[in-house]
Amino acid sequence: MFLMNSTALPEADLEASVCFALYTSMQATLQLYRDLLAPWGLTFQQALVLAVLWERGDVSPGELATALQLDSSSVSGLLNRMEAAGLLRREPSPTDRRAVRITPTDRALELRTELAPVGQCIVEALDLDRDDAVELVGSLHTLRDRITSYDTAAALAAHR
Repeated sequence: MFLMNSTALPEADLEASVCFALYTSMQATLQLYRDLLAPWGLTFQQALVLAVLWERGDVSPGELATALQLDSSSVSGLLNRMEAAGLLRREPSPTDRRAVRITPTDRALELRTELAPVGQCIVEALDLDRDDAVELVGSLHTLRDRITSYDTAAALAAHR
């Protein structure tokens, strides 16, 4: 089977698969966010955009795409929906009229306080102490970096 477990034995069951465990954990996390963000009509990706805006202030669409590791077409649709909802504005850059800056609206800034309980609920649901959370984030970043730097074309050629 192509979903390998932690010991790389192809005959292992699905529940022992690292990829399946990551997938189901992410699905559960996204469902938790859907439930918690529903009262505000926000999606997880929209909450991520807000988090970038709260952290950095105004950003370009490219900077946002890089920060969220999304392609530009995904960011464009996301920004369209958020602008229509009154959460952000696209404004010409003061230094380059061809460039656009994404700016949070007052409503987006107000949501930072309103959404604080969502963050606390996530912390409670994860039930990790600070050290374990830092270790998990580090491990997940390492895993992500390994996967994104993996040369799939070379690997497939080598295994044929």
